[in-house]
Amino acid sequence: MMAKIKEFILLKIVIPIVDMMMGMKISYWYKKINKLNSLSRDKITEWQNRQFRDLIRFAYEHTVYYKEIIDKSGYSIDDFTSTDDICRLPVLTKEIIRQRYSDIVPDNITKIPHRKHSTGGSTGEPLRFIIDENTWGYVTAAKIHAWKTTGFHYGEPFLSFGSSSLFRVNKKNRLHDIYYKLRNAIALNGMNMEDSICRKYIEIARKKRVKYIYGYASSIYILASYVKKHNVKYKLNAVFTTSEVLTPEYRQVIEEAFDSKVMDCYGAHDGGITAFEIERGSYFVGYNTFCEVENPLEISTLYCSNLIDFAFPMLRYEVGDAVVMDNTANTHYNGQIIKKIEGRTGDIIRLKNGHTITNPGFTVVFKQFNVKAYRIKQLSESSLVVTLVVLPNFKKEEESKIIDTIKKYAGDDCEIRVEYIDQFEPLENGKRRFIMSK
Repeated sequence: MMAKIKEFILLKIVIPIVDMMMGMKISYWYKKINKLNSLSRDKITEWQNRQFRDLIRFAYEHTVYYKEIIDKSGYSIDDFTSTDDICRLPVLTKEIIRQRYSDIVPDNITKIPHRKHSTGGSTGEPLRFIIDENTWGYVTAAKIHAWKTTGFHYGEPFLSFGSSSLFRVNKKNRLHDIYYKLRNAIALNGMNMEDSICRKYIEIARKKRVKYIYGYASSIYILASYVKKHNVKYKLNAVFTTSEVLTPEYRQVIEEAFDSKVMDCYGAHDGGITAFEIERGSYFVGYNTFCEVENPLEISTLYCSNLIDFAFPMLRYEVGDAVVMDNTANTHYNGQIIKKIEGRTGDIIRLKNGHTITNPGFTVVFKQFNVKAYRIKQLSESSLVVTLVVLPNFKKEEESKIIDTIKKYAGDDCEIRVEYIDQFEPLENGKRRFIMSK
């Protein structure tokens, strides 16, 4: 009962005020998604077409990049009337964004609520972009809707395994601070998951009466392995995995350890896409994004078009992941569905000193340094080699800081060597493993 009351206060009182002060529109999208869920597939297509027409015309009139490519395409701006016409645009790659960042930023950006962002992406190379607060609001609202399907009430406590807890979060105002406290996310470091830390996290979960866990798939898998190994009894209502591929082994161990449903969550801040595994093996793609693939019959490159982001229009954006789309009719969802995702992969490094290192959080760590790309490889039970592709302004003293940072998770007794190369050779699927175990 208290969970429902708290959810009501958050959704009906706190979030509308936060929206008004920060321009996020969470409340608007929460109601809108509820309405869109009830529409037919044809009506959803009509809505997306309207969003696309508004966005493409805006991009044509307010950005150098889109005016240039449309004028060169042989088509008039009036020829772009539906999402079927998106394929007339060239693919937007990360390299194009790096080279033409300022040309993609609209000339009236100061009138659009937004936040600047960067990501390591699936190649480990930093990418600068801008997120419209409108998109941020949609993503938050979509998560609330998706999690509710498991019985979760917004505001219930949940463990959040990631790397954001390692850094100070700049609160914009006191209301912002209150909002995040009411969300009840218990932020924990998911990068080093040795047994003593797993034991501590289970104690926190018991004390806070946590029934939900969210975070890196590998971190939750290690926690689940600890639970099984030590015969710890702790049942959860649901586990939400994210940021890396949820392997069949990870899923099985997590489900068995916590006797709970696992919902995998796929997303990319740069692409504006959110997709939640509402049904086993079916990722329901958010209505704000239109997805394309090279070959609809097999796993192939994913292109995303965020139809509601005016601060940094990204149409036909190559996210860097490969998927299989489900083109069959689904009676439970009227939007696009992804059947399989081949995305970020990385091993789990287990060291002799008991420390265990996982993959995704190091993308955040390396943002602090002038590093273009990285890889951490285990050489032995007590040694690692860090291979770097550095930016021109990289300073030699950054090397010692990188070593000190990694030692926080690997242990002071771990030997760490740094190597430098010009570029990484990707795997056959175009990816590169961030972390490689022995």
